[in-house]
Amino acid sequence: MNGKGDKWRGGWSSQYADNFDSIFGKRKKVMSRVFIFDVDGTLTPSRQPMTKEFQKFFSEWVKKNKFYLVTGSDLPKLQEQMCYFDIEAEGIFTCCGNEFWRPDPHIVNISAEQIYRQEFKPPQNLLTYLGHELRKSDYPHRCGNHIEDRGTMLNFSIVGRDCSYEDRLDYHKYDTDNKEREKIAKTIRDGWPDLDAVIGGQISIDIYPKGQDKSQVFGIIEQDRLVQPDEYVFIGDGIKNGGNDYPLAHLMDELEGCDWHHVEGWEQTMKILKEYE
Repeated sequence: MNGKGDKWRGGWSSQYADNFDSIFGKRKKVMSRVFIFDVDGTLTPSRQPMTKEFQKFFSEWVKKNKFYLVTGSDLPKLQEQMCYFDIEAEGIFTCCGNEFWRPDPHIVNISAEQIYRQEFKPPQNLLTYLGHELRKSDYPHRCGNHIEDRGTMLNFSIVGRDCSYEDRLDYHKYDTDNKEREKIAKTIRDGWPDLDAVIGGQISIDIYPKGQDKSQVFGIIEQDRLVQPDEYVFIGDGIKNGGNDYPLAHLMDELEGCDWHHVEGWEQTMKILKEYE
């Protein structure tokens, strides 16, 4: 022995070190990962079901990977979009993490067991303010379901959640030009210090108690894993635009073994997942 651990004279060469696995017939250690996905605009088109192309890809991907879902929507809306792939998740966080569900296909109708739910009763003066903003907005169309109380958070939309896909795109363009949602969200944060308000999806604002955002799911996921992975990966479309995915990505920036990706749609998500294979 030459004191460096090998039985050949000359010690370790870089070529030998770089090819250790092939020399000894050993495979490199594959990194274990747990993925966390936003749903709307990340795995699916906005408020639409998964595309056939993504379903075909995802049906193979789920056989080899572990994942959690975290959405601002409630469970029925998520299930409308996920085309039964929600059953394959390790866990489902709805209403920005204020509800946690364990998929279970044996439970009739909802195919999930609720693990916890954090109640939120919005103050009346907030509801009055939202009604005022709804009346004064210059956007011309109102389609219904403007203030949706999900019991754990509020979702507010000028155009209304009952809008058509065309109206959704039209309002999104209007809001991009006028920053209406940003202004309303800031007014809520300034006027109600105990609450947070962030842009959700293309047409709405998510409102909940401060701290009860998507970042709260990470600690629960860590507790849920009996064996911690080498890496957690979060993918969402509401990170760089200050949307409801930002708090979780921001938290993961401060932690070891975490990565995140901002995407502009399911096509980019599919590309990223292929790169991890």
